[in-house]
Amino acid sequence: MKPSNTIDQRSGSSAHWDMNKLLEAAQTVRENASVPLSRFRVGASVLVKGGEIFEGCNTECLIPVLGVCAERNAINHALIHGRNDFLAVAVVSDLYAPLLPCGTCLQYMQEFARQQSRDILIIAEGRSGERLITSLDELFKGGFPPDTSAREIQESFRWSLD
Repeated sequence: MKPSNTIDQRSGSSAHWDMNKLLEAAQTVRENASVPLSRFRVGASVLVKGGEIFEGCNTECLIPVLGVCAERNAINHALIHGRNDFLAVAVVSDLYAPLLPCGTCLQYMQEFARQQSRDILIIAEGRSGERLITSLDELFKGGFPPDTSAREIQESFRWSLD
């Protein structure tokens, strides 16, 4: 599958970029993963409008819930630098086959995609060189509906024994 280097079809604008550069950034940062328990390294990079790339790797902790996926670390790296206009996310891991983002990462991405009223391209590449190229909208059919307010979400977590 040979992808176009033009994304953001919804807004009608084009952003030319180098997919290999995005994947190389993810591959490089994968080496920095802190994975003392699983030894399973993942690297991710996000492309923002204007062509900047921000990277992240997965981190583990003895308390598993404190670990963070590479995709969310890459997104947070961009956010630290004031960027939330994500166009594409690349993911690489130690697996032979491509690894797609988990549901938590997809939900995280979806919240930013909705703020910008856009889809996000997702590229996963395995050690084999095989690539899966898809989009957030294609992968994540679930999540909160676009018109859901923060108040509705908060109220949905209230419990009652009644």
